[in-house]
Amino acid sequence: MIQFTQKEIEHLRKKKNECPQAILRLEEEVKDILEEPLLIPKTGIGNWSLYYYCPDCSVKLDFNRHSPKAHRCPVCGKIWTGSPYDESWWWIVSMENYEAAFRMALLYQIAERKDCADKAIEMMLVYASYYKDYEVHGDIPYNGPGKAGAQTLDEANFLRSFALTYDLLESCMSTQEKEKIRDGLLLPGAEFLMEHRHMQLHNHEVIINSAIAIIGLIFGKEELVKEAVYEKYGLLYQLEHGMLSNHMWFEGAFGYHFYALTSFFAYEKFALHTPHSHIHHPNYKAMMELLFSYIEPGFRVPMLNDTNYGHTSSIYYLYEFAYREIGGDKLLYVLRELYKDEARDNLEAFIYGVDILPTCDIVPTGNHIEEGSGNSILRGKDGRYLLFKHDCYGGEHDHYDRLDISYEAFGKRIAPDLGTTGYGALMHYDYYKNTGSHNTVNIEGNNQAPANGVLTKWEENDGIVCLEAKADWTAPYKMPDSFTIVQWDEDAYRTVTMKRTILWAQEWFAEVFFVDGIPQGKTADWVMHFSGSVVSGPSGKEVASFSDKKPYKHLHSMIQIQTETTKENEKNVVQTIYRDDDVLTWVYGMDNGQNVFIGKGPDNPSISDINYRIERANGPKAVFAHVIASASEKQIQTYKKDTNCPIEKVTFEQREDGVTICVVQADGKKIERIITN
Repeated sequence: MIQFTQKEIEHLRKKKNECPQAILRLEEEVKDILEEPLLIPKTGIGNWSLYYYCPDCSVKLDFNRHSPKAHRCPVCGKIWTGSPYDESWWWIVSMENYEAAFRMALLYQIAERKDCADKAIEMMLVYASYYKDYEVHGDIPYNGPGKAGAQTLDEANFLRSFALTYDLLESCMSTQEKEKIRDGLLLPGAEFLMEHRHMQLHNHEVIINSAIAIIGLIFGKEELVKEAVYEKYGLLYQLEHGMLSNHMWFEGAFGYHFYALTSFFAYEKFALHTPHSHIHHPNYKAMMELLFSYIEPGFRVPMLNDTNYGHTSSIYYLYEFAYREIGGDKLLYVLRELYKDEARDNLEAFIYGVDILPTCDIVPTGNHIEEGSGNSILRGKDGRYLLFKHDCYGGEHDHYDRLDISYEAFGKRIAPDLGTTGYGALMHYDYYKNTGSHNTVNIEGNNQAPANGVLTKWEENDGIVCLEAKADWTAPYKMPDSFTIVQWDEDAYRTVTMKRTILWAQEWFAEVFFVDGIPQGKTADWVMHFSGSVVSGPSGKEVASFSDKKPYKHLHSMIQIQTETTKENEKNVVQTIYRDDDVLTWVYGMDNGQNVFIGKGPDNPSISDINYRIERANGPKAVFAHVIASASEKQIQTYKKDTNCPIEKVTFEQREDGVTICVVQADGKKIERIITN
C-alpha cells in the first residue's frame, strides 16, 4: 500500500473509537451498494452527468438508482425520459460505484470490514471484464472522449478512484484478481488517458495527469509518472503555470480553482510518502489562502465565471488535508467557520485532517486590492461587500464580463454575479454564460471578446476608497495556453475601451462607467440586476419584445422608463427602489439622454426572477453614472426620517472630461467627487 503507512492505518483504527460517527457515516454512504446486487453497465453507455438537469428549471434531476427510464425534476415535478437522461443515469450509477468502492476499501482498512473489501473487489473485477469492450464515445464541448463515461476527465476520475481502491485492497486480493484488474482496467485505462491528453493548461489535464500518475506509481511504471508529473503540461507544469500572479487558477472561477486543487491533492494524498510528492510547493498554499480574502459575508464563495452551487458545496473540505500538511491561519479560518454549523465527522476530516483544530483569531475584515489584472474586494459595515472584476480572460470557463461588479449588504446578495447552472442545461450557454447577464457593459448585446482588465488606480481619501479599472480591446492580447471555442463578437469590441470607477463610502457607493470607441451604428448597454422587487420608480411604457438574442431573449416584463417624470429637484436622476425582505436598495442613475429599461430575468436557479436595469446609449462614446445605497428596516433609526436611507439627495453633472457626483448624506454631510475619463 502506497497511500497510507501502517502507522497511519493504526492511528485511524484507534481514531474510529474516538470518532464513531465518522465510521457510521461511511457505512451509511455505502449501505445501498453494499447490500444490493451490483449495477454495472455492460457497454460504454455512460453520458455526461451535467445533462441530468431539467431544461425548464435548470436544476439537477432527482437521481433514483432504481429508476433507469424515468427522471423527475424536484421543482416542477416533470418526468423526463429517453436520451440523454437514460445514458446520464448510467454514468451517475458508475460515479456512485467508484465512490462507494473507495469508501468500502477504507472501511476494510479502518474497521476491518471484509464484506466491504469483497464487494469492492467484485465491482472492480466486473468493470475489468467489460472495460475492453466499452466503446469510445462522447461529444462534450471542450472535452476528449471516454469509454466508461463520455469525456476523458470522467474517465480519469473513474480510473483514479478504482486505482486508489486497488491500492487499499491489494493485500487481500489473489494474484489472479490483481492481474485481471491491472490488465483489464487500470493499465488499459491509463493508456487510453495518455492517448487523449491535450497539450494545454486546463483543469482537465490536472485530473487526467493525476490518474495516470497514481496508476504509474502503483505498478512501478516510471514512464507514466514522468509523463504525468514532470513533463510539459504535467502536474508540476500545471501548478506552476496555471496559477496567476494573484494566486487564482487561470480559469478565473472558484469552482475550477478548487476543482483543479481537488485533483492536485488527490495525487498528493497518494504520493505523500514517495519522492514524487510536491505538497510543499508554495503555489499550493497561495491558492488555498486566496479564498480567505474573497469570502463573502455569510461564508459564501463568490460565483465567478463558471461557478455553480454544486461546485461550492464541497470545496471547504479540501482544507482538512491542506491544513494538516501546509498549515496557516487562513486555512484554519476556513475550517473553523465551516464547523460552526456542522459536525466535523466527514471523510476528509477523519482521514486527512488533524485530530484537533486549534482556535483561530483572524477574520477577513479589510479590503483586498489586487493591482494590475485580478479582482478587488471592498468591505464595510453591515455586511457590505463589493467585488470588482478587473481580471483577464480565463478560457473555457470565462463569462466575458470584464469590469463586472457584485454587491451585497445586510446578508443579501443585492446585485449578484449569478454564476451558472449545469452545462447540459439550456440556460448555461443561452443565458448565464453571456456578458448581458452580468453587471457590466456590453456592445449591442454581444459577448465581450477576450481582453485584460487592469486596475489603474487605487486610493483612499476622507474615508472613501476609489478604485479605477480599464479594459482595452485596442491593445494586444495574448490568449491563455488553453483550447477555446469562440463565443464572442470580435468586431463589436475591436475599437472599444472601457473604464469603470468605484467610490466606496461607509453607507453607499458610486460607480461611473466610461465607454469609448463604440462602433458606428451600435449601442452600449449598462446592465445591473437587483434582488427583491421594485417598490418605487418612474413610470414607463411596456416593451413588447426586448430582444430575440441570448441572453436578453430570456428577459420579460420590460418597461422603458419615461425619464421626464422624475422629480424637479432630481431632474437629472433616474431613481429606482428595490426591496428584498427588510432590505431596501436605492439606485440613483444619471439621466443624460440614454434609454432606461427595467424588467425581470432569470435568477439562479432560473425558477425565480431577478430585477434588471439596462441603460442603452448610442456611440461613439457613452458614460453611465450611479449611486447605490442599501439599508435595513430593522436598523436602529439613526436619522429623523421616515426611512433609513443613508442618502438625502444625489445630483450628477456631466462634464466634458467626466462626471461630478454630489451626494448629500442623511446626516447632512455633503460629499462631492469629480470622476474623469
